[in-house]
Amino acid sequence: MKIISRYCLKEFAPPFLISLICFTFIIIFDELFRLVKLFVKKGVSPIYLLESLLYVMPATIVLSIPMAALVAILLSLGRMSTDNEITAMRAHGISFNQLMIPLLCVTVLLSAVDLLLMELVLPRATLASVSLKRAIQRHNPAVILEEGIVMKELESEGKLWMFESTDEKSQRLQNIKIWDEYYQGQPRYTLAKTASLGYEDGNAKLILYDGETYEPETDGSDGFRITQFHKQEIALDFNRNLQRSEYKTQHPQTMRIGELKSHIQNIGNSIKPEKKSEIAINRLRYAKVEYYKKFALPFACLAFGLIGIPLGFIVKHNGRMIGFGIGLGVILLYYLLLQVGQNTGMTGLFHPALAMWLPNIVIGAIGIVFSTNMITEGKLQAWRKKDKKLPIVVNRNAES
Repeated sequence: MKIISRYCLKEFAPPFLISLICFTFIIIFDELFRLVKLFVKKGVSPIYLLESLLYVMPATIVLSIPMAALVAILLSLGRMSTDNEITAMRAHGISFNQLMIPLLCVTVLLSAVDLLLMELVLPRATLASVSLKRAIQRHNPAVILEEGIVMKELESEGKLWMFESTDEKSQRLQNIKIWDEYYQGQPRYTLAKTASLGYEDGNAKLILYDGETYEPETDGSDGFRITQFHKQEIALDFNRNLQRSEYKTQHPQTMRIGELKSHIQNIGNSIKPEKKSEIAINRLRYAKVEYYKKFALPFACLAFGLIGIPLGFIVKHNGRMIGFGIGLGVILLYYLLLQVGQNTGMTGLFHPALAMWLPNIVIGAIGIVFSTNMITEGKLQAWRKKDKKLPIVVNRNAES
């Protein structure tokens, strides 16, 4: 490895590590705040908080690596440009290509690392995070309670329920509503003024107080039978749905590339041309978006490298602050395009592959244009200077 390459990598490493740590904490801060609020309010052990953060970390690092690479390139080249080191290198015949190649090689390496994280670590971490969440819910059902939100934990059993508020003194649930397909697929609707949620002998139960149950008549008429009650218990079987060790999911974010590809083929085969299901089509689009994201997102490192290197050479004064500001602007543009790509891919406006690679294409193309201009400008300056002759200085004292 040439000295100039080692020097560029040495300048790149410290700001990359610092930026990686900063971006990771910035991204994870919102999740940390949500978890702390949840765990403090629901009284769950802090050990689960630490474990949850551990499982969230891979997804955060996958996003942080491209951003850290861009900022590190801008800061390192900005510092070198501000201290006139790049000018001195150019004066000694070091070309733009010689400074660009080692940094581009680093971005390619980081893209490969990010891709490995997406393939090997992220699916397992996501599955473990969901499994942990369900295990916490199983041991502490209060975690699932959200005011004004329809609870879907028992949707597979035909049960949906919600409550409007919680009494601050008694901690009882207020104004409970339950939808239950209980009698031969016929709906049953229950209203209760208050309720409490408990967990006893391995079984969760919802205890309703002062309510009414509305059930359709069994004789086929359009009438309803109303039953009033003072107290009623409803079993909530979390064991089968929330068992941590046995939990499996077919969500695209928990699949590896090969599994997701097979999942896409299965969905595609289930769609009949004569009778297309809108739900199945949306599932297929979502799966394809997640599939192409697994490739597009890691190679954001390369796209950021293509645009970051020429921008780093442009910075002249106050290189660190200007470089950091430019980096944030490019990052915002990239993730804005990424969000647009996800939306257009999900709606079918763009093909999922084009939709997810759109940010890389736009950012990379801009970077290639900047780099080409700098390379062309350097060659043009060298061509203009090649015919210039050095002035001949005659020392008359030496002749005499």
